[in-house]
This record gives sequence, structure tokens and C-alpha cells, in this order.
Amino acid sequence: MGYDSLLGYPKMKVYREKEDVTLDPDTAHPNLALSKDRRSVTATKTKLALANNPGRFDIYSCVLGSDGYESGTHYWDVEVASTGGWALGITRESASRKGRFNFSPKQGTWAIQLSRGQYREVTAEWSPLDPPQNPGKIRVYLDYEGGVVCFYDADTMAPLHAFTSSFSGKIYPFFWVWSVGTSLRLCPPQPSNN
Repeated sequence: MGYDSLLGYPKMKVYREKEDVTLDPDTAHPNLALSKDRRSVTATKTKLALANNPGRFDIYSCVLGSDGYESGTHYWDVEVASTGGWALGITRESASRKGRFNFSPKQGTWAIQLSRGQYREVTAEWSPLDPPQNPGKIRVYLDYEGGVVCFYDADTMAPLHAFTSSFSGKIYPFFWVWSVGTSLRLCPPQPSNN
């Protein structure tokens, strides 16, 4: 697989078709409202009466994608808000969902966030990122065997950030929205022209 020299970002020509990612309501925190098509998540003040099943986030307002990946390359695009607080990326199936904990690669979550008007990596250091402009849509690219997850401005393909790691077990798309009224929306795959 070819990689650009900048931080190991994969070259675009290696992409397969975009994944059809939808949200898993069984993992959604009770303060999150999912759209009927399960492509959009919005943080609300209203706490829904939901069963506290083992897979549901109970403290942090997070939700996972319905399908996880144990191999291969995958990507999906997410329409993001330019204000409010949110994060997106990937997480291990085995990562914590109950109680208070720190999101970080060490804990099995690789993500970037917008918080207080600044883009940051979600790590113990909360290191700031400096995108060339505020992206309206972010592409998340996972190369499981290559051990890399990259984030791009999906409209310009400008690289935003990359994490390298060694993945094991199932990896899920990860979404965290904590500002009331803020939404993230998954973009469906475009129909093939075949």
C-alpha cells in the first residue's frame, strides 16, 4: 500500500468504496437523539428512558457505528458542526463504556474533537490541531493491518491528523457529542456509476 510522506497518510487511490455506516441505538447515551435513518446524532437536554444494557454509554454522550471491522481498509464521511463540542474516530469493542474514564489511544479510542472552537486530538495531552480551514465534512480512514487511522477534510482531502497503532479485536466507528443542539451526520455512499 502506498503512503504519502506526510505523517503516513494513505494515498487516495488505495481507497475502496465508502462504508455505509449507521449508528447503533443500543450503544447510544440516553441524551443522544438518533435520526430514523440512524445516520444523524444530536445531543439533547432530554434524557430518554432507555435500558442500561452492557453496551450503552452511561456517563459520556457517545454512540458507536453498527458494524465493526477486524481487517481491511475502510472509510466513511461525517458532516460536522463548526461550533459546539464533538469528537469522532474509532474505538475498540472492548473499550470502556461505563463510568468515568479518559478517552485515549491507550484506552482504545483514536479520535479528534472540536472543543471551545479548537480542533484537538483526543489523548491525555489534548494536543491542538491546526487545520487549514474548518472542515464541513471529515473523512475517517482506517487501515486495520497497517495500524493507521487518518482524518481528512473530505471536501479538499487536506490531511487533518493521523494516529498509528496496532489494532486487535473489533474496531467500531466512534462518535461523541456533548454540546446540546450539536449534531453529527454520516454521509451515505454515493450510488455506483457501473
